[in-house]
Amino acid sequence: MKHLRLTALSLSILALAACQTFEGVKKDLGGLQMPSMSSSSRASSTSNQLVYSGGCPQVEAVEELSSISEFSNLSDTADHNLVSRTDITNIQNTCNYDERSVTIDLRMDFAGTLGPQARAASGQKPFFSHPFFVAITSDNGDILAKEIFAASLTYPAGADSQTYTERLRQVIPIDNRDRGANYKVLVGFQLTPDQLAYNRKKLAEVQIMRAAEQNQPPQFQQQTQDMQEQVAKDSIYIGRPVDITP
Repeated sequence: MKHLRLTALSLSILALAACQTFEGVKKDLGGLQMPSMSSSSRASSTSNQLVYSGGCPQVEAVEELSSISEFSNLSDTADHNLVSRTDITNIQNTCNYDERSVTIDLRMDFAGTLGPQARAASGQKPFFSHPFFVAITSDNGDILAKEIFAASLTYPAGADSQTYTERLRQVIPIDNRDRGANYKVLVGFQLTPDQLAYNRKKLAEVQIMRAAEQNQPPQFQQQTQDMQEQVAKDSIYIGRPVDITP
């Protein structure tokens, strides 16, 4: 199990010790809209989910950084150029308090899928090591610490999907356990500018499709509307209105 630990000493010298951490976070998270403190985590609801009672710090994947895609041609991100895509999924967490800290045990899956160009670019047993970060934010949204890890996926011959499970432990020092739920643990991939732009484009497309589906009337309503419009046109010539009901 990997550990990311915040101690009282590290917090006291945060301005000096975390300069590189802050710069890295600004580079990766700058301009992203962070989830609100009241939003729910993306935890799985399966029966083997880790459970807790009380106010645990929230754990969330940053939506724009929760997927990483690699292409054989960086200038053409069409599906036929896809090498691999990996998503952070099934986040589960539990926590325990003591007098001065809260310990968070975190588990999450990295679900990978090979694209058409995978074996041409990576051989018969493609291997990928995807860098991802874990960042801890305070109750007012300030980033207190960030650490980089790697999710490694090897695809056996003939397999086009693979899942890597990561387990981590974070220890956050707190003065009052009632404030523990105000902290947040954010996870996401370390993306290049091109990868981030691709994710934003795909998210925008999904939002447009969802909006179109919500605004589209059911089929029978659309047919009725079409008939009404046609009758309205015909009534211009016949000189009287006609009502059509579904």
